[in-house]
Amino acid sequence: MEKIFLKPTQTEILIKGSPKEGHFDIFSYDYHADESKRSLGNLYVVGNIQRSFDTHKDSSSKDNTEESDVAYATNLVASLAKREYYSNPDLSPKEAFSATLRKINDVVDEFFINKDAKINIGIFALTGENINISKLGKFKILLARDNKTIDILNNIDLFTKEKVEEKEFSHIVSGRIAHGDKVLAFCPSRLAAIKEKAIKENFLKLNAKQFLEKIGEIKGEKVDFTYAALYINLDKVKEPAVIPKAAKVIPSPITVSEIDEKKPPKEGDKQSEYIIPEPELPRIIRSEFALGKKNNPFITVLGKIKMFLPKRQNKVVFFTSLGILILIGAWTAKTFFFVSPEQKQTSSAINEAQNNIKLAKTKINQNDFLSARKLLLGSIASINLAVSSKKTDDAKSEIVKLLDNLDQAVESSPILTETLPKSVSDKAALLASEKTRTGATGLDIYEDNLYFIGADGISKISDISNKPKDAVQWLKSEALLPESLLIAVDGKVYVLNKSGLLATYYKGKKENETNTLVFPDDSSLLATTKNSQYLYLINKNMGRIYLLSKANGTLFKTLKVSSQEAFTNAYLDQDEAVYLVGKDGKIWKVMPYSI
Repeated sequence: MEKIFLKPTQTEILIKGSPKEGHFDIFSYDYHADESKRSLGNLYVVGNIQRSFDTHKDSSSKDNTEESDVAYATNLVASLAKREYYSNPDLSPKEAFSATLRKINDVVDEFFINKDAKINIGIFALTGENINISKLGKFKILLARDNKTIDILNNIDLFTKEKVEEKEFSHIVSGRIAHGDKVLAFCPSRLAAIKEKAIKENFLKLNAKQFLEKIGEIKGEKVDFTYAALYINLDKVKEPAVIPKAAKVIPSPITVSEIDEKKPPKEGDKQSEYIIPEPELPRIIRSEFALGKKNNPFITVLGKIKMFLPKRQNKVVFFTSLGILILIGAWTAKTFFFVSPEQKQTSSAINEAQNNIKLAKTKINQNDFLSARKLLLGSIASINLAVSSKKTDDAKSEIVKLLDNLDQAVESSPILTETLPKSVSDKAALLASEKTRTGATGLDIYEDNLYFIGADGISKISDISNKPKDAVQWLKSEALLPESLLIAVDGKVYVLNKSGLLATYYKGKKENETNTLVFPDDSSLLATTKNSQYLYLINKNMGRIYLLSKANGTLFKTLKVSSQEAFTNAYLDQDEAVYLVGKDGKIWKVMPYSI
């Protein structure tokens, strides 16, 4: 017999660089050899300890001792995590993980009081098809699935967050993993954050060995590059089931007296005068033997069954009914007991969507429109990953209906066009090439100047279409919104982050910041024109165009474009016409002011 289970295969990557990045450590634990503890799976710890730059410059020998003590925090956390997590194999993985976090919080409080040290630690456990994660400070964990990269800690669709206690390791993020998934866990360094887009693409496309080579190439280009990560493959493996060995039968020892009894008599030994005749075997009579033979239990049971079998004239009806019952039983077993991973994922997505719909309705009644929109958009993303069915279509229709009410969406009437205007296609080609070259998360062109969001803030390149100058910093990262995603420029610079916050900058200074209550995603585009009153937030996955007021960031109008599939590209012309490109290459034109 064999058993099948999901086994993680990890590759530890630890590249040391600049001392400013601090001390990095990686720990991996498993108990595959211990049958009682292997049910808790694998435990991993990734840690980074940083001291302030001023502390590094002024440190004496005493300070160096303190620094080594602070760096010991990761070793202490890893040691405590391993001991506590595997201490009680009877607990469920999530219970063991929660108990581990509580123990760590109790013991290592003194390390977190040190104001000169910045501690970044991620702890996670892989058990079968489940993953549990907790972090302190900066820690990222990515999941590669279906040719997409998912940021687990920021994905509310596939993973749930649960509070443990009001301390350092205070939350647990839980979710499901599957055969073929890949996991990349790391504490981001400064240079790694700059190369994050390229690292994500390499992680999605390359195996562990190729990925390690790419990281080595980055290290060759940047001497100060520091990187500590776990690259984990998840694959189903088979192994023989453990069968208890049969006990050996040891023959009983033969005594000397028994051997002597079996020895033939020697010549000259006196034989007994009386010979005991061998007993005569009785002659077997057939009739007596037949009457005395033991009945076969199988034949006895079969004889009783025959009593219930139908007579000859009813056999056709009986066996037809029996066949129908067998088919019904097989269908029932297949439907309720033998469920494929795709069906499990679909069922999970539908259940999650239905729960989110109920919760969103409650949030709407409480006028908490931001949370309601977040729940509904997350459910849409989750359902899009599941196998399409009537249930998924019904759930999606209900979600879209609620979003329409929230957004006060108006149906648009797109016009099919043959080509894009030349000015639009030229700008699109230039932006695409610059995005590849700079690796920017968001970028826009205004009066032949390119503005883009990078790890160090907002940068500017002049004369981008003729003779591009070197990039100069236009805005420092400290003044930029956290998790900034999109940018649009009309003389002023507008930046929108993942949480829907909109900031307006002029000449390198922030003028205002407002909450639009609209969440962009990875498919979204932010655009505007010089004379327009509005910013156009275009969601290609949802087929929605949001018009946001430049003056106060409020939502003015929402247009929806009905489409069975997501759009691949979106553009805004100077006359404020929106062009949407479908997967089939067809181009649709929407005029917002005609609606």
